[in-house]
Amino acid sequence: MVSGLAEETGAKGWRQKTERVIIGISGASGSIYGIRTVMVLNKLGYETHVIISKSAEKVAQKELGLNLLEEIKKYSSYIYTQSQIEASPSSSSFTVTAKGMIIIPCSIKTLAQIANGIGSNLISRTALNFIRTNKKIVLVIRETPLGAIELENALKLARLGAIIMPASPAFYILPKSIDDMVNFIVGKALDLLGIEHDIYKRWKG
Repeated sequence: MVSGLAEETGAKGWRQKTERVIIGISGASGSIYGIRTVMVLNKLGYETHVIISKSAEKVAQKELGLNLLEEIKKYSSYIYTQSQIEASPSSSSFTVTAKGMIIIPCSIKTLAQIANGIGSNLISRTALNFIRTNKKIVLVIRETPLGAIELENALKLARLGAIIMPASPAFYILPKSIDDMVNFIVGKALDLLGIEHDIYKRWKG
């Protein structure tokens, strides 16, 4: 059970960094993307603040047979539920010091809330802080197909500076496993925040 305050797990990585990254894990399919993102950032030594929705917990249990909160606690610096609207990431004075935010996976509901300025939970409220302060934010959407409403919401956010990244796996890397495909998506999202890593094979021509 997560307490009313952020829970510090004291995660340590390969090297110490002071940079902070905020990760939102919403209820879209693909919770493995969110887990892997936190794992990699932990290994790279970043301070991670992870916000988890109730739907994300259900999806992780269904797709992976995991208790998402317990799994994330192994790798995150701080962990929040989306109902903790008073938590540190709800303030732009906190988020303005972060390297960026990744919502991975980003549900269509979360996309719509952010696009229409509805900060009714900690994930969408934090995302709105990043947009209003022109900080880097990546929304990794997995839904398919996308209708006009979803595309209009994505376009609105792209025009405001958010990066819309479909979770489209690459086949030029000749993936040998699901892990290879997951690492490609996670690596691309980290690339967009300017985070150096080597978790996927880059195209060399």
